[in-house]
Amino acid sequence: MFNVIIIGGGMAAFSAAIYAARRGLSILVLAKDIGGQANSTDLIENYPGVSETGGYNLVNSVRAQAINFGAQVEMAEVEKIKSAAGSFIVYAYGKQYKGSAVILAFGKTPRDLDVPGEQEFKGKGVSYCATCDAPFYKGKSVAVVGVGDLSIEAALLCGKFAKKVYVLSKTDKLIGHTSLVKALLRRKNVQIVPFVRIEEIKGRQSVEELKLLDLKTNKRMSLPIAGIFVELGYVVKSDFVKDLVKLDESGQIMIGPDQATSRRGVFAAGDATNRPYKQAVISAGEGAAAALAAFDYLMRQKSGEGLTSDWTEIKKIK
Repeated sequence: MFNVIIIGGGMAAFSAAIYAARRGLSILVLAKDIGGQANSTDLIENYPGVSETGGYNLVNSVRAQAINFGAQVEMAEVEKIKSAAGSFIVYAYGKQYKGSAVILAFGKTPRDLDVPGEQEFKGKGVSYCATCDAPFYKGKSVAVVGVGDLSIEAALLCGKFAKKVYVLSKTDKLIGHTSLVKALLRRKNVQIVPFVRIEEIKGRQSVEELKLLDLKTNKRMSLPIAGIFVELGYVVKSDFVKDLVKLDESGQIMIGPDQATSRRGVFAAGDATNRPYKQAVISAGEGAAAALAAFDYLMRQKSGEGLTSDWTEIKKIK
């Protein structure tokens, strides 16, 4: 059992992990990807103390810092959260995790492909973060499907590790920055597969093949691969917490000044909340505030478990 489970893989989530871990709490971060929407930002020049960096690099440095302080990070998409006897059960990729408090910091979530087999093989060959998972496919064949620069950059990265990279497209044109397209076309292990649509993702224990539809001939074919990278952009995906906390009309999590939600023991930070400004530095501050609020919540519990009165240690939760 963890003291705090943090859901998300962006600036808010890992900033919360740093501050919670520094208070001596046991922390689990569950992230569908690393970086979130920051992955679409190649250049950040307005983060205090950092003259120039990329979005992913900034978030990844905060992630490394959180891990260094003791936070545990697992790549998984949370499906639901249930409250149970003063704690919370978090369900993700067929596993259950128990925590005394929860911080919702998932921001904007990678968009799903919405084809049969996708849900079954998430984390088992279906990935939404090439930066995170491309190295796992060294010497293997993978596919990339998506839009614009996101998919091209993912294919370029996969090409450094995979034996073969198939870039799937419904047309015969790659839409993206000219330099990226040219770089991709120069890769000998990258093959563009035009005029196709994914019908199904199949496998046994993990992804083994894609069932494709040729949009020109209307014929079905099979593509053997070990993994597929989905790069379709990001969306606010809060349906899985709609029965847990109050949402506004846009699906954003409603919070108070202390980052608390309508559910006691659940806090939120970052782009998933109803705060009006969405910036990396604001998400970092909200993540830190949420961690401190969660710490204060745990300290005040009357169960006899949790924090000691001097705010420096945490008793083992059975």
